[in-house]
Amino acid sequence: MYIDKEAELSDKEIVKGILKHDPQVIEYFFFTKCSKLFVYLVNSIFNNRVEKEELINELFLYIADSEWKKLREFNFQSSLLTWITVVATRFFLKKRDQLIENESSEALLREDVELSQSLTSVDSINIRMAIDIMPNERYKYVIQLLDLQDLPHEDVAKELNVSVANLYNIHRRALAQLKCVLLT
Repeated sequence: MYIDKEAELSDKEIVKGILKHDPQVIEYFFFTKCSKLFVYLVNSIFNNRVEKEELINELFLYIADSEWKKLREFNFQSSLLTWITVVATRFFLKKRDQLIENESSEALLREDVELSQSLTSVDSINIRMAIDIMPNERYKYVIQLLDLQDLPHEDVAKELNVSVANLYNIHRRALAQLKCVLLT
C-alpha cells in the first residue's frame, strides 16, 4: 500500500495494515503518526537519556509480541493515538522503574543469552549480513562490540555513556531485533 505523506489513514486502516505486516503502514504509524508521542516519552519519562529510535523499537517489539496481541485488544472505543499513548506511557514508566531498580541494585539482566551464545556457531558472513539489515544503528554497534568483538560490557557501557545495566537492556533489544531479521 502506497501512503501519501499528506494523507491520513483511518485507525481501522492502520490496524489492518499493521496486522498484515505492511511495512509502509508500520513505518507511517510508528515514525509519522506517533512521532510527537515518542518525543514526549524521551523528554518526560527518560529525561533525554535515550534515543527516540530505541523507544520506537522497544514499543514495536512489545506491541508485535504474540502476533500483535496488544493491538488486537484495541477495540476502537478511543482513537488509536490515544490508546497507543496510554499503552506506551504505562510500558515505558514500568521500564524506567525497572532500570532504576536494576541500577540501584547493580543487577544485570541476562535475557536472550542463548541467542548470543548461538551466534558464534552461525557462519560469520551470514551474521554480518543480518546485522547490516538491522534498522537501528546503535543496536548494530552494540552487537558488533559485544558479540563479534567480544569486548567487556563495562568498556562498551563507558563508550556509549550508559550504565552496564542499561547496556544489558540495549543488548537484549538488539538481539531481539537481530532475531527478527534472521527469522524474516
